[in-house]
Amino acid sequence: MSTGAIEREALLDQIRELPNVERAVVAVRDALDVHVTYHLAHTVSSATDDPFVRTTYPDHWIARYLLAQYVRVDPVVREGFQRILPFDWSELEVGEDAHAMMADSIAHGIGIWGYSVPVVDTSSRRALFSINANFSETDWREFISRFRDLIVEIAQIVHTIAITEVFGDQEVPNLSAREREVLIWTARGKDYKAIAIILNLSHHTVKAYMKSIRHKLNSTTMTQCVAKAIAARLIDID
Repeated sequence: MSTGAIEREALLDQIRELPNVERAVVAVRDALDVHVTYHLAHTVSSATDDPFVRTTYPDHWIARYLLAQYVRVDPVVREGFQRILPFDWSELEVGEDAHAMMADSIAHGIGIWGYSVPVVDTSSRRALFSINANFSETDWREFISRFRDLIVEIAQIVHTIAITEVFGDQEVPNLSAREREVLIWTARGKDYKAIAIILNLSHHTVKAYMKSIRHKLNSTTMTQCVAKAIAARLIDID
């Protein structure tokens, strides 16, 4: 894609106006001539549970990936949800358990070059935006050098679209890590005394966290807080 400042802004504006992630990843694919995948972890307490995924990969590879349960060994997924900064797939350490997946992907026509952008929003929701191509190494390096910043900006826009698609217009409160821990243990049936022992906190501190949680979730009881948090996918109690 030969994009100058005007074309770049036009592409970003086009993506912003799209109603869902499926159309957004297709638009990026068509504009940049790469495969595109967006992967949102549904809860903030677990990295990859119950994922929301949209991709432009061909159906035959998606079916193979799911059938072989490659998500368990995929180094992009495994490391991507632990990283903060964008990374080229050439930086990844591919373990022995992933070699078969990599060979299989090549056999299915999937390119060896890729670039991923981890996204962590203000509600601590994590997502991974990735592109993949079958370019020569020289062309790939030139492509990333030219479009790296654009890809990062697109990742943020697509994440915004995904949050609206998954959660609607509801405002999701920004619970702290400790507040989520208190809420998870509450959901598991523990009272403030037991939670204080588990988390090595004072009774007063746990009660203060509970008060803050009730305020943020606009609830009068912790039972209501748990119900709202599960509905908003803020916690995972499995």
